Amino acid sequence: MTIQSLRRIPIWLYNLIISVPVRFKITGIILTTVLTLGLTLNYWVTTGLSDWLSYLLTDVRVEAAMRAGNRSVLLITVLAAAGSLVIASFLTFLLTRPLVDLRDMALKVAEGNLDARATVWAKDEIGEVALAINTMTDHLLLTQDDLAQTNRRLAATNRIMMAAEREHEVHDVLFAILQNIVEVMHLETGWVYLRDPERDVYHLASWYGVPANLENNLLYEGRAAGCHCQEALVDGSLPIHAHIRHCNRLSADNGRSDPQHITISIEARGQKYGVVNLLCHQNHPVAAADMAMLSTIGTQISEIVANAWLRLKLAEKEQARQILLESLVEAQEEERGRLARELHDGAGQMLTALLVRIKTLEKECPPTPMQGGLQSLLNMVSETIEQVRELSYRLRPAALEEFGLPVALGILVEEMMNDSSITARYLTDINDDTLPSGIEVTLYRIAQEALTNVVRHAQAHNVQVALTQENRSILMKIQDDGCGFDPHLVTAVSEQRHLGLISMRERAAIAGGSLTLDTEPGTGTSLLVRLPLPEGIPA
Repeated sequence: MTIQSLRRIPIWLYNLIISVPVRFKITGIILTTVLTLGLTLNYWVTTGLSDWLSYLLTDVRVEAAMRAGNRSVLLITVLAAAGSLVIASFLTFLLTRPLVDLRDMALKVAEGNLDARATVWAKDEIGEVALAINTMTDHLLLTQDDLAQTNRRLAATNRIMMAAEREHEVHDVLFAILQNIVEVMHLETGWVYLRDPERDVYHLASWYGVPANLENNLLYEGRAAGCHCQEALVDGSLPIHAHIRHCNRLSADNGRSDPQHITISIEARGQKYGVVNLLCHQNHPVAAADMAMLSTIGTQISEIVANAWLRLKLAEKEQARQILLESLVEAQEEERGRLARELHDGAGQMLTALLVRIKTLEKECPPTPMQGGLQSLLNMVSETIEQVRELSYRLRPAALEEFGLPVALGILVEEMMNDSSITARYLTDINDDTLPSGIEVTLYRIAQEALTNVVRHAQAHNVQVALTQENRSILMKIQDDGCGFDPHLVTAVSEQRHLGLISMRERAAIAGGSLTLDTEPGTGTSLLVRLPLPEGIPA
């Protein structure tokens, strides 16, 4: 009967047959064997032996012999059964005791006690099982340690990546990284020195958990040429990977008998940006796997610092570019004003004087054919004076200074479209004339450039200029129904238009705004300028 067939019988019978303790099974096996042998012998004595003895003895003696033999067999069977119980108990103890130890050890391991080990009672099959279970537990313990170290490394790397992704200043990022490294890897303290590659000057960028006495050494001695790590970084002898290095700042005064720390160089893209120093607790050295992880973290820190350095240099260049552009625009406006004054006060007055002189000559000259030439000359000088006045006005629009942008923009649209066949429409919901002068000049010049392009190149029939205020922004939209163009196509024909677009975009960018152009050939052009209002200006 197999186990599968036994499982088909009722549960109570199955438990009675199979699920009884091992000691009962061993005792049952021994007792069953002894009792079977004794009962079989008793049956043979009482039945088969009497036939054999009947040939030798009388019936009375045979019956007496059977009774005596039956009692002897029963007595021997009982004694054998008692002895079997003793032997079974001993064998049961020898067999079940190691199994009970294995069970107790397995329960302890299941509860998380990986230090529990099974006792090897003998070098038999059960002993081999105990050895195998102990070996398995050792491997489980090693695997758990490896898993814990891996989780710790992943946690440290994840925290570092999260700190690096924050849009914070690089010193704050380094502090967060140091804090995570020290806490996750159970170190004592850490600090970072950064180097300016252009000036070759170090500064203490960040530190975490540094004692007061060591902090003084880091802050003040670090500025002197006495740090071996910094010197080795500059001369190229500092290894890239994390390593243990002697430190001349750590001494017995700091309570340490071993003046050493972990050093990680910060190098990326051919530049040497600084060093990271980490101090582990005494008598708790860092494992080789953790040193490898610190090398990986050092690579990440190097990329973070390198990117921060590039962003800093880019911001400085962008700031310098912004200042230069603002200076150029201011110089341009000043030059426009100077030219307007010179045209008005210089050339304009000289042309007016010339006009007066010609009129005097015309009056003094008798009626001759020369008088007609003087009249033609008067008309030419008058037109020149008007052109000079118009040019002077465009260079320095008086309406913008006197009435503000909303009115000046309407005047600009009307004047520029008077001499063309284009129908113009101007809309505005801004009644306040107290906009900042920078915004007014920027929008006026952009509108001047854009309307000039409409008149010269757009071949439009209608143009609309709208000046509105939305939340804390000023919006100016200029839209025409002309031929349109491809703003990405740079050719000799469109070079001037392209430069005009660059100038308008730069003006909008200098004012902190943006310029959006929506156009393509055959669909007209829509230009939208959005400039933010400065703080303090009511929305």
